[in-house]
Amino acid sequence: MRLISSFDLIYLAHIESLLKQAGITVQQRNFLLSAGAGEIPFIDVMPELWVCRDDYDRAQKIIQQLSVENDSEPANSWECPRCHEQIEGQYAQCWHCGYLLSEKHPDQAS
Repeated sequence: MRLISSFDLIYLAHIESLLKQAGITVQQRNFLLSAGAGEIPFIDVMPELWVCRDDYDRAQKIIQQLSVENDSEPANSWECPRCHEQIEGQYAQCWHCGYLLSEKHPDQAS
């Protein structure tokens, strides 16, 4: 059964990975047809993920859970302790100096 379709291949790959981790067999369709969009109606070339009928409900729950997680409040922005750059909350590494949020502050003793 067709589970989901989207032109966002990164999103589809993420969904596919989550489903495979849950033990659900996934089949890709139309991943190479998007180049034909315009010549062929876009709805007919949209990349899709398909699953077996028995796994459909479980796969839908995984996608719904991902949607709920993505609707949560964004993480707070933070200031890099090394270079004092303001970093958006979804990032765990400073774009300016490369500091990782999981590192100890450079002024802290080991």
